Amino acid sequence: MFSLHDIGLDYGLLNVLDRFNLSCEKQQFVCLFGPSGVGKTSILNILARLVKPQSGQVVCNSKRLAYVFQDPRLVPWLNVEQNLQLGLYASGQSAKQRSSAANRLLPVLGLDGFAKYYPGQLSGGMKQRVSLGRAFAIKPDLLLLDEPFSSLDAGIKNEMQDLLASLRQLHACTTVMVTHDEKEAIKLSDRVVVLNGRPCRMVIDIFPGPQKVTDNLYAQDLATSLLTALNNNDSLVSC
Repeated sequence: MFSLHDIGLDYGLLNVLDRFNLSCEKQQFVCLFGPSGVGKTSILNILARLVKPQSGQVVCNSKRLAYVFQDPRLVPWLNVEQNLQLGLYASGQSAKQRSSAANRLLPVLGLDGFAKYYPGQLSGGMKQRVSLGRAFAIKPDLLLLDEPFSSLDAGIKNEMQDLLASLRQLHACTTVMVTHDEKEAIKLSDRVVVLNGRPCRMVIDIFPGPQKVTDNLYAQDLATSLLTALNNNDSLVSC
């Protein structure tokens, strides 16, 4: 689906990426896990073409890209239905088609009955539901998520993780998510890439198996492996 080859990125004198490589298969869910400031969001921004690296090659076959942020970034003067439609204007759909697509999403998002509510009338969790729905409304082939649930309390966060998983079952797409939560990374992803250092480098690459869903001890061991990797990052490890 995409490939980053020998990427170099500097912000002034700060060397963030140096000959960095990462590739991802179609419809794979990859979590980028690591400390703040290591370059995880920069990788998302390179994939989104928001940041141009100074060197290296970016190959990305995405035709419809959606980006979900920690802040829902809803348009305050538009209601829920209108916010859900924002990405559909470029598709050439009629107003009736856009409205129909948005309203089909409302019950899936747990927002049935809130179509005419404005962002200022919604809780934080509800706003993020709209943000996720807006991303999936365009049926993306590449979905980027930058810590979308980090500001939510534990209960709502768990609900949002389940919602994301449900939306991906309805529409399969390649997904790259930044998170600081090792349990979230294990729960949601097909692959967890631990990043650390400056310049940023991959220190562990884990592919959680399907048993993570049924074997709590296995999932806990994987989460421990991620944390251990951050403290012992001398070499690349694959699991």
